[in-house]
Amino acid sequence: MSEATPLRISQVLAWNLNPADDLALSLSRVAEEIEAEVEAAASALAGSYEYFNTESGESARQRAQDDRKDALTTVDIYQELSGVIASTTAVFEGMILLIRAAIKEVEGSEWDLFYTDDGEVMSWKSNWEWMKKYWWSPGTAIAHKELEEARLTGGLRVCLNRIQEADLMAEGTIQGVLEKVPNSARQALIAMPTDTELAKILTDYQTDATKETVVWPSGWVLDIVRGWDPTFKAGAMPREEATALENLIGKHGLLGLKEFYDIKTEAEQAAKDQFPGFDVETQERVLSDGHGDAFRHAYWNARMTQEFGEDWTQTYTTAHEKSGGNPPAREAMDLYNNKLGREIAIDNRDASPEQLRTKISEAIQDGHAVVLKTPEGQSQPQIIWSNQVGVAETDIQSGVGLPLPGKR
Repeated sequence: MSEATPLRISQVLAWNLNPADDLALSLSRVAEEIEAEVEAAASALAGSYEYFNTESGESARQRAQDDRKDALTTVDIYQELSGVIASTTAVFEGMILLIRAAIKEVEGSEWDLFYTDDGEVMSWKSNWEWMKKYWWSPGTAIAHKELEEARLTGGLRVCLNRIQEADLMAEGTIQGVLEKVPNSARQALIAMPTDTELAKILTDYQTDATKETVVWPSGWVLDIVRGWDPTFKAGAMPREEATALENLIGKHGLLGLKEFYDIKTEAEQAAKDQFPGFDVETQERVLSDGHGDAFRHAYWNARMTQEFGEDWTQTYTTAHEKSGGNPPAREAMDLYNNKLGREIAIDNRDASPEQLRTKISEAIQDGHAVVLKTPEGQSQPQIIWSNQVGVAETDIQSGVGLPLPGKR
């Protein structure tokens, strides 16, 4: 359950998108080269009956046909990845142009405006100073100034939000494309834990990427949520996740949705409280793919199970992981620790939040949760039992990984 960090204008304007454009072109070019080589090999193979018309020859031709199918699948994957990268980069470039245009307006405004890094536009002068300058019509002047501030603020923040939504949706789409990699290739490329039980967890606790990503909430639901939290932003999510939340509203009403968001915040804070005192870098490791993350997922699921039931909680949290972008180890960690939290809630139905925290903490200490640690000789983190690595010694899994076949 990862959250996107809000973008800043300075961050976006510092981007160099040329490597992304080059990558899209390279993928497309390589796809064409692979396809040409595959078809040339297929043509040569078609003429082999004249000199290799035996059982062994037929077996070789069948193997070659299977390899051709996998190679053409790779061609399709490269072309789709190229398209996703190119279209996402185009959105970024378009929004950056709009941001620059808005900044130019800010700097040239008669109202002596400036902008903050999060996109808010304000005047260097107070309303009182403007009222003194336009003494003959102060109310009209202030109205014009504030309208200009609101318009430009809205424009800048829409651009930042659009960039972030495009990024999230691209990540989910890329993960969906990678789901098309043949299973034989996935299993050959992904390192498995030597512990047989952990290897089973890694393969069993996987989801398929969603076929549809939506931005939720929207409309009147978004308006109501922003009434609770004015800073709330809608986010890209799997259609299955949005459907689960809509079903939650249908059964528990909007107060149920508010309770859902309150539990999410409660779980995040509980994890921070449970593992305090680290420096910033260590705290990030602990809360991202370490013991703090395991605690947050388990506590989150336990509290939702108490409030909304095991079935809905399992449906929602599994759908949440369908967003894609999670490498197999992280996905297995999240799904497994989600299940641990639901089981603890079921076994302790009348437990208070404080009692749940204790039970979950004990479970993590006893090695009933999994966290991520990079094995010696490997380059990427792998799941490990939570009592086999120190709290400050876990590693963060970054980027979009090659997925394992979905089981959930």
